[in-house]
Amino acid sequence: MKICDTCKRQYADSLQYCLEDGTVLRPIRDEQATLKFETRPTQTSVRSGPRVAWGLFAIAGVALIGLVCVVALVIFLKWPGAAGETNRAGESPGQNTTTAQPGSIPAPTRADAERELDQLSNDVGRALVNKDVAKLDQFLADDYRYVGDAGLSLSKSDILTLYNTGNLSYQYLTSTDARVEVTSDLTKGTVTGHANSRGQLRHVPFADSYFYRNSFEKRQGRWQLVNGISWH
Repeated sequence: MKICDTCKRQYADSLQYCLEDGTVLRPIRDEQATLKFETRPTQTSVRSGPRVAWGLFAIAGVALIGLVCVVALVIFLKWPGAAGETNRAGESPGQNTTTAQPGSIPAPTRADAERELDQLSNDVGRALVNKDVAKLDQFLADDYRYVGDAGLSLSKSDILTLYNTGNLSYQYLTSTDARVEVTSDLTKGTVTGHANSRGQLRHVPFADSYFYRNSFEKRQGRWQLVNGISWH
């Protein structure tokens, strides 16, 4: 289509001049046709771009966090003193712990020491009744001394000599109400109680009931009887 700029009449494309005033006709621009060929981003395409971008960023962020967690876990497991190499359940390196490592020997407790002394005291009494001089030599310390309230005092050497010469023997020796006490450093302890015995000393029979206190010390890693006291 064409138009006359003077009278604004529209004519077919085949005419060159306006039939009213002779003005040269001008082609009419088809604005709608031009708009049809313009490619503009639609609302959907404009919005979808950022969504896709943010989605990619989110995926990349999750992957990065996962990678960091894996690396941190590997470092934690391999770092000295971490995970399985820590001391007690949940304790960090450098803290003291009482949990024994596999294959290690647990540290003795006061209860363990008390049981050992109670057993040793019974073993000494059994060795006296059985005339087991070898056991007595092992259980008694070299500086052992026995003292009774009747004035009797015997060293380790005296006792072993009395047994070897047949001048001391027991028919029985029993103990009741034994009480064991051990020091905090687990190096000394006592066993107190009440005893009944029958036997002979230098071929003189005796039958006695008395209280006693046996004192022990841990020397070179083993307990030894260092002192014995009896009273009525």
